[in-house]
Amino acid sequence: MKRAPLWQYVLIHALAGAPLALTAYEYLTNTLPIVLDRHLVIRFGAVGLAFLIASFSITPITILSGRPDLIPLRRSMGVYGFCYILLHFLCYAWFSNQFNLELIVRDIGERRAMSAGLLALALLAPLALTSTNGWQRRLGRRWKKLHKLVYIAVPLSILHYFWLERDIKDWVYVYAGVVLILFLVRLPQIKREIARLRQRRQSELEDEKDPA
Repeated sequence: MKRAPLWQYVLIHALAGAPLALTAYEYLTNTLPIVLDRHLVIRFGAVGLAFLIASFSITPITILSGRPDLIPLRRSMGVYGFCYILLHFLCYAWFSNQFNLELIVRDIGERRAMSAGLLALALLAPLALTSTNGWQRRLGRRWKKLHKLVYIAVPLSILHYFWLERDIKDWVYVYAGVVLILFLVRLPQIKREIARLRQRRQSELEDEKDPA
């Protein structure tokens, strides 16, 4: 499969490193907020969700644009999404519960948002661990079946965000709408219709170039 241009990989790595660089800068300049747990948990969770949805959007974008060279970008985005979601969970476990397993389990039982988020993280873990070319060869056809777990993990991540106790939920509705569209584009009937329209458009462009 043709690789995406180098600048696209550089852009993804730069975007992924920016939140960590900002956090390091805030630490070194003593500008981190007093309520550190909420600040970092929200930051890392938001970045993780953004990368996860960006990764999930690559296949629909490929369907719409007919550009398979974008597919290799999906892995980098997905792995970064998992890493930030894991950081999100670790910050929550550290700052809110001091890694006390009993408190974490109790919190999961009492708050449905925690249950949805932890289940999403558990589903994403094997996807991140088997995202390499080596694992793809070892698992063969099973690799694609395993990675369909993302179809469950993404909605669960949105649900986790929605169930959090916040007054402002504007962004979660935006994310939910985007994810719904991404699922619809994947439907076989819609995929075929998009391919047909793209093929017709390509034919029209070729006729314009060669009117004879």
